[in-house]
Amino acid sequence: MLRGNLFLYCVACFASIGQFLFGYDQGVLSGILVNENWLELFNHPSEAMQGWVVSIFLLGCFVTAFLASYLMDRWGRRWTIFVGAIVFIVGGVLQTAASQLPVLLVGRLVSGFGIGLLSTVLPVYTSELSRAHNRGTVTVLGMAINMLGYMVSCFIDYGTSYIEGQWSWRLPLLLQIVFAVILAIGTFGLPESPRFLVYHDRDDTAKEILCRMYDKPVEDESVQREYNEIAEAVHYERTIGLASWKEMFTRYKRRSAIAIAVQALGQLSGVNIVTYYAPKMYETVLGAGRMPLLFSGFTAMVYFVGALLATLLVDRVGRRPLFMSGSFLMVIWLVIIAVFYKVSFGMTSGILVVAFVMIFMFTFGATWACVDWLYPAEIMTFRCRAKGMSLAVGSNWISNFAVGMWTPPMLQSIGFGTYVFYGCWNVIAFFVVYFFFVETRKVSLEAIRFPGEEDEVLEKETAEYYEEKPSSVAKKVIS
Repeated sequence: MLRGNLFLYCVACFASIGQFLFGYDQGVLSGILVNENWLELFNHPSEAMQGWVVSIFLLGCFVTAFLASYLMDRWGRRWTIFVGAIVFIVGGVLQTAASQLPVLLVGRLVSGFGIGLLSTVLPVYTSELSRAHNRGTVTVLGMAINMLGYMVSCFIDYGTSYIEGQWSWRLPLLLQIVFAVILAIGTFGLPESPRFLVYHDRDDTAKEILCRMYDKPVEDESVQREYNEIAEAVHYERTIGLASWKEMFTRYKRRSAIAIAVQALGQLSGVNIVTYYAPKMYETVLGAGRMPLLFSGFTAMVYFVGALLATLLVDRVGRRPLFMSGSFLMVIWLVIIAVFYKVSFGMTSGILVVAFVMIFMFTFGATWACVDWLYPAEIMTFRCRAKGMSLAVGSNWISNFAVGMWTPPMLQSIGFGTYVFYGCWNVIAFFVVYFFFVETRKVSLEAIRFPGEEDEVLEKETAEYYEEKPSSVAKKVIS
C-alpha cells in the first residue's frame, strides 16, 4: 500500500485525470477546427459559430462550478469527482457521434458540465490531501496534468490528420471518453479528504488517511498535531455553520474578490489565444496543412515543461513571486509578438512569432497556469472553501467564455492590437498581486490569514463560537 509522499503524489496525479480531460479538450478542439473533413461535414461554420463551438463548453463549466460547492459539502470531494467523470462521458459520446452542429453543441455543453465539476473539486481535493510544506508541489503537479492533456491531444490531432475520412477527428474525441472512464472507475480507490471526514464525524477514517499521508503510526506526534489542528478548526467552523453566499460577499469579501480576480486575470493573460486557436494562428505564418498542427504540439510540449518547472518552484520561491514575474515577462513577450505580427520581415517574422509564442507559453506554464488554481483553494477557510472555489472557477469559465468569443473577431479586426490588449491585462495583474495577495507558502490551510478585514472576521466568528465579547476571545485565537 502506498504511503507518504508517494501516496500523495499518486493520488494527486490520478485524481487530476479530470484536469487532463480539460487540457485534452482544449487541444483536441483547436486541431479539429482546421480539419477539412470536419469543416466539410459541418458546412464550413463561420468564425462566430466556431467561437460558439469553443465557448458553449465554457458556459457549461460555469454553470456546474457553482453546483460543485453543494456536492462537495454534501457528498464529499471524492464522489463529486465521480459525478463529474460520468457527466463528461455522456458529453464525450454526443461529441464523438455528432453529425450535425446542434448535437455537437449539446455534447460540448454537457462535457462542460462535467469539467465544471472536476475543475472545481480537484484543487480543493489535492490541497486538502497535502501537508503544508509540500502542498503547492502536490497541487501544482496535479494541475500540470492539464498541460499534459493539452500536449497529448495536439500530437493526437497531428497523428490522426493522416487518417482519411471522419475518423481523423472522431477518434481524438473518442479517446477522451476512455480517459474519463478510467477516472470514474479509479475514483472508488481514492481516499476522501480528511477535513471532510472530520467535519462529518468520521474521525477514525480521517486518522487512517493522515497516517498514510505522513507514513507514520496514529500515535506519531506529526499525525496527532495535524489531526488536532484540523479537528479544532473544523469543529470551530462547524459550530458556526457553512458559509452562506451572502457571507462570501460580506465576511469573506476580500478572499472572494481575490479568488475571482486570480482566475480572471489568468485567463486574460492571453494564454487562450494559443490554447484554443494555435493551429489557426500558425496557419497565418506557416500556411495551411499539417505543419500548424505539429507546431501546436511543440508549443504544448513547452507549456507542459513550464508547468513541471512550476512544481519545483512553487514551494521554494512562493506564490507571489511566481505571479509577478510571470506577468512582467508575459508583457514583454506579447509586445514582441505584436511587433513581429505587424511588421513583416518575411519568413523571419513567422519564425520569430512562433518562437516567442512558445516562450510565452513556457512562462505562463511556469507561473500562472497551475498556481492560479492552487491559490484560491488555499486562501479559503474550510467553511467557505467549496463556495469560494466555485466563485473562483466560475470566474475562470466566464472569463474563458468571453475570451473565446471575442478573440477571433479581435484578431480579424485589430490583428496585432489583440496581443497589446492582453499585455495590458498582465500589467494590471502584476499590481493586483503586489498590493492585494498574501504569501501562503509553507503555511497550513488553517493558519492562512489576511490583514485588516480578516482580523475583524475572525473576531466576529470567535464571538459567535464562544458567545463572548469579540475582543477578549479573538486575541486568544489569533495568538
